[in-house]
Amino acid sequence: MLYTYICNSCEEVFEVKASISEISNGLKVSCPKCASEDVRRDYSRINFGTSVGNGSKGESCSTCSGNRGCCGS
Repeated sequence: MLYTYICNSCEEVFEVKASISEISNGLKVSCPKCASEDVRRDYSRINFGTSVGNGSKGESCSTCSGNRGCCGS
C-alpha cells in the first residue's frame, strides 16, 4: 500500500510504499526533500498501490465533495 505523509519541517507531501505490518511495527519514515524524520501520516488519503491525483491538497474528482470524500481529499 502507499501511505501519504507530510513533512512538518518543509511541508513536502510524499508517499511511502510499505506493507501494513511495516507500518504497524513503526517503520521509520523521513522526508525525501529535507531528510527530516518529523513527519505525520495524512490519514485523509488512502492509496492501494497507485497515487491519486498529483499530491496537491484539496483536489477532488467530479463525483465527490472533496471533503474526505471518495477521492480521499
